[in-house]
Amino acid sequence: MRCHDGSIVSLGDIVTVPVTSGTAQARVVMRGDPYAHLSIDERFLTWVATEKLLKSDSIVVEWLGPNPLSHNNANYVPIYNYKSMPVHEHVIPDPELREP
Repeated sequence: MRCHDGSIVSLGDIVTVPVTSGTAQARVVMRGDPYAHLSIDERFLTWVATEKLLKSDSIVVEWLGPNPLSHNNANYVPIYNYKSMPVHEHVIPDPELREP
């Protein structure tokens, strides 16, 4: 899969993702085509596959540090440690931090 800058993103890659507070690092744990994935929470995986939530050009990342989107407001849906997004929307791979 290719990012907006043409670089390739693969499973296990560490990427920088823009968030409201700046940027955050995350690991690519799932691809939309063909739903290839690393070892991730089975309930999450089943939900994504059953509901067909990922488009072919999307990825799922798992935050490496504290979740930059988390909140404590009971009026909103809880935020989990995974986030899906189109790979071409400002995701920046870090070739120095690729998993072996």
